[in-house]
Amino acid sequence: MTFEGDFRDFDPPSEVRGEPIEFKPTVGDPEEYPLHALPPRLADCIQGLVDIVQIPTSIAAQAVLGACAIVAQTRIEIEMPTGEVIPSSLFLFTVAASGDRKSSCDKRALGPIYRREKELRDGFEEKQQHFSIEKAAHDAAVSAAKRGKKSRFQIQEDLEACGTAPTPPALPMLLVEEPTIEGIVKLLDEAYPSIGLFSDEGAQFLGGYSMQDEQQAKTGAMLSQLWDGKPIKRVRGGDVTKILDGRRMSLHLMVQPGVATKLFANKALRDQGMMSRMLITFPKSLKGQRLWKDATQKSQDDLAAYQSRLSSLLQGAFSRMNPETRELEFSTVQLQDEARAMWIAFSDHLEKQQGPDGVLAEVSDLASKMAQHALRLAAVVSYFEGGEHVVRDGISVPAMRAGIALGQYYLSEALRLFNAGSVDEDSENAQTLVEFVRKERLACVGKRWLSQHAPKNVRPAVVLTRAIQLLLDAGHLVQVKGGGEFKARSTKHKERNVYTVIYPEDAA
Repeated sequence: MTFEGDFRDFDPPSEVRGEPIEFKPTVGDPEEYPLHALPPRLADCIQGLVDIVQIPTSIAAQAVLGACAIVAQTRIEIEMPTGEVIPSSLFLFTVAASGDRKSSCDKRALGPIYRREKELRDGFEEKQQHFSIEKAAHDAAVSAAKRGKKSRFQIQEDLEACGTAPTPPALPMLLVEEPTIEGIVKLLDEAYPSIGLFSDEGAQFLGGYSMQDEQQAKTGAMLSQLWDGKPIKRVRGGDVTKILDGRRMSLHLMVQPGVATKLFANKALRDQGMMSRMLITFPKSLKGQRLWKDATQKSQDDLAAYQSRLSSLLQGAFSRMNPETRELEFSTVQLQDEARAMWIAFSDHLEKQQGPDGVLAEVSDLASKMAQHALRLAAVVSYFEGGEHVVRDGISVPAMRAGIALGQYYLSEALRLFNAGSVDEDSENAQTLVEFVRKERLACVGKRWLSQHAPKNVRPAVVLTRAIQLLLDAGHLVQVKGGGEFKARSTKHKERNVYTVIYPEDAA
């Protein structure tokens, strides 16, 4: 069995000899998003968003698939051919610059969820008031049961007669944007048991408290646990521990390229496993090409059809939620026989590519989970199309084929981006420095002058020394023996440590 895009074309570019080595990695063009692999209703909706908002296809697809996953994760989980049962949640990661209209896209894709959230808010105050009255009555009854001269057994009998304490109404929140990891756990306890962490400013989450150095391991571990669908242990003051089972979270973070590159280079997060649970896309920007045009009626109709379908599925999202524990009860979806064989072949195909000399060796962390990602994608697509019928019918060959095609795309993006993010801090400083001297159009430059005029983050003595050494090693600078004179900003300078600046055109 063969698969489209089996990575045999991913040969490393030949070395360009005679030119200085660039520290800033180049990111090649992405593959075309496999929109053709999706069922017509989903594909038409995504294409409609592309037409209406004028955004890259992959951004529209991430927004739509993320919204569909929020709904699917409340109702179904998936039995893998291994026998393991997994959630249908998705963790998505989109890289796009400011002004790429990711907010406008997300607003339309998540529209039905925002509306459902508003519906839940409308009756919340009344439920909260009713709970307060019930709780006050229960507390008074418990207090009365403990009063008076009674035997232990009489007190126990009176307390049992009080019944269980009332359960507070679930907070009407289905979407969050920039919580701490502790906030997410609290929300899954006190709100509905299925949420979406969706942010068009993902840097606010990634750059916040939860992702500070001392918190990264904890945050990464909890996000991984949520993706895996494991029960969550919430420990509160007074050593009170609650085990939260039947909770689900999907995630879609949209971040700017600079933040994303540092995240891709974060070895700790990759080793911990968080990045292997992310499906990443970094499309080329359409800025400069988005001239005004009226959206077609078909695009508007296709988007409306998607929103209507998602709204319909949302109405039953929490119908099997335990009202006291708020635990979700799921239906288990299986693969049809031919789809199962297709999944096994894909899994084996990925395994063969992960060896030391395999094309997927450098992204083996993601590749080892991509068969599961593909299965989740197939389940989300199937649930959007058929709702509860997927439980009876199982995941079909076309749905599994769609999951595999999407999985192949996300692997190609990982190959393109993860290596591009592997630039350490010293190399970033060296790149900043070489860009500065080239912008100044300096023929030669001195170390002391750089310590006074270079970008502030490069000026400290240790940082500057390391950056200069890297530039010397890479051929961007050549030291002038014995020092010398140079001209910078119309002024002549004489220093002991002077370097000739090598420009790419000089070295060719």
